[in-house]
Amino acid sequence: FKIYIIDEVHMLTNHAFNALLKTLEEPPENVIFILATTEVHKVLDTIKSRCQRFDFRRITTEDIVKHLRYIADSENIKITDDALFAIAKNSAGGMRDSISLLDQLSILGISKEITVEQIQTAEQLIELVEVYCNV
Repeated sequence: FKIYIIDEVHMLTNHAFNALLKTLEEPPENVIFILATTEVHKVLDTIKSRCQRFDFRRITTEDIVKHLRYIADSENIKITDDALFAIAKNSAGGMRDSISLLDQLSILGISKEITVEQIQTAEQLIELVEVYCNV
């Protein structure tokens, strides 16, 4: 298969939409088109009618907390539920970001249990390092 990803498809000109429509009406074998947009209403209805649509959304904070708890328990990371909630909330619906933050906190050498206060201290430290490196 050849896969073509057209990001921000809503930005195509009318001529480009017409050419895409002709291609979608009789698609070549072994070709998949992925049309990505945040403004579906700007894509022509004739294009949308020939597509399978998937709407993606951010992961809920509750689901992130549950998954982080699973990881923490599996990896023997001692962390409070409030700390997990703080991580999940700071990741703004991004599982990868929350897992990265949990991983970073787990290697800081906190001997007992990771708490919200320790997360805030770590964030302040990271901000100081970023400011220092950008100077």
